[in-house]
Amino acid sequence: MRAKPQSPLPRDTVPAWSPPTITTDPILEKDAAGGDFRANLVNSLQLMPLKTFPAAIRGVIQSELNYSVILQWVVTMDSEPVLSWAFNGVPCGMGEKLFIRRLSWEQLGTYMCIATNSKKQLVSEPVTISLPEPIAQPTEAEPMEPDPTLSLSGGSAIGLLVAGILGAGTLIAGMCFTIIQIETGFCHVGQASLKLLTS
Repeated sequence: MRAKPQSPLPRDTVPAWSPPTITTDPILEKDAAGGDFRANLVNSLQLMPLKTFPAAIRGVIQSELNYSVILQWVVTMDSEPVLSWAFNGVPCGMGEKLFIRRLSWEQLGTYMCIATNSKKQLVSEPVTISLPEPIAQPTEAEPMEPDPTLSLSGGSAIGLLVAGILGAGTLIAGMCFTIIQIETGFCHVGQASLKLLTS
């Protein structure tokens, strides 16, 4: 009896990252420089790009099952950050790269990287891994009714058949006549050349 394969990504229920809470206390509304705390907080939460394989298009990686997917943090920070990865909000790995070997149904979803050092915390743009969209299958062809203006039957069909046979016969006769003329013309030219050579 075979053991059920385990996903390479752990499934913890602890959220990987939650947005900072914003206070409504008017004293704490101002930061140390006297500016608006909320505006500075929103500006500081810009999302960082990830390097991915296969390439993400508008934040989506389309990959077949059983293929590998690689997500990599590429932003350098002043002091070395601790990098943690989240899958659908649940921690799933640590380090600069997240390797997903043999992609399975359970691993389809949204991934983010959180980089934290002593000075700040940066968050990556979310990347969603999904299956490629299916290619639309051609539909069954419906039988067409013949157009009565283009159909031939009876006397007109027989007349067209006879005209075709006569045309083919005329073409063959013309080709035979041309071949005979060429052969007799070469014979006369050949005899004239022979007379010139003997005289």
